[in-house]
Amino acid sequence: MNSLQSQEVRYNFALADGSRWNIAAKDDVVIPIVSQLGRAMRLRAASGIIECSNRGNLRELLVRAGTCISAANRSLPLASENDNAVVCILSPSNLQGGLYANLVKLSLILAQETQTRGGLLVHGALAERDGMGVILAAPGGTGKTTASNRLPAPWRSLSDDTTLVVRDLHGNYCAHPWPTWSRFLNGETGGVWNVQKAVPVKGIFFLIQAANDQVEAIGPGQAVCLLGESVEQASAFMNLGKCKENLRTQHLERFNNLCTFAKIVPAHLLRISLTGSFWQEMEKVL
Repeated sequence: MNSLQSQEVRYNFALADGSRWNIAAKDDVVIPIVSQLGRAMRLRAASGIIECSNRGNLRELLVRAGTCISAANRSLPLASENDNAVVCILSPSNLQGGLYANLVKLSLILAQETQTRGGLLVHGALAERDGMGVILAAPGGTGKTTASNRLPAPWRSLSDDTTLVVRDLHGNYCAHPWPTWSRFLNGETGGVWNVQKAVPVKGIFFLIQAANDQVEAIGPGQAVCLLGESVEQASAFMNLGKCKENLRTQHLERFNNLCTFAKIVPAHLLRISLTGSFWQEMEKVL
């Protein structure tokens, strides 16, 4: 387990918080799933053997195949903590939705690790303008994707459903676009997201459908409540198979992250119409 063989399918993954991952398919049957993860997230294929002396803050996600396993045993740390690795056992089902479920599971393991360093997985689109990133948060069906598609240049939509927020080495918040995994349901072709492209977060906007476009600043308390809903929607599957003690620790950790984020990043309500130039309202407060 201390090194990965050259014939394995492996990808490198780096985040703005300084963490690095090496993702490896340890069984032939999971190679298509890991390969699809690498393509969707635009990860760089790894080559060569990882020497123990060169690992530093590198973590390994080792993906194996298994059947008839309980939810509690689907993501287990290796026996030795010095290996700095996580083994994930997938059920590579041929049933409808099997690929989607496995892609979500792998991505949630990566996202959950960022929470221990102050990160959050947010149910919100990520957009960029002049190097500034903003999150458009809203429940499903509220208009995140539509709003993202309406943004004109120089705005750019980086993701239209989910965003991974991390804290860099200086304590600043950066956002990574995250895949819309539902596009892999029912045999759909999916998509590609440059998850390693991080932008500084300059604001979060909670979308509300309205007749006219308008931005309203909100305080940290209201921001925590609204952001908590968005994070819960994106992270709900992280709770599967957890004992009560682990769930309590995870929820407290997440709540602390929410409070810190709300103190630092400006939050607004964004009332958005079907035809207006809502981005101009965002530009005024940015």
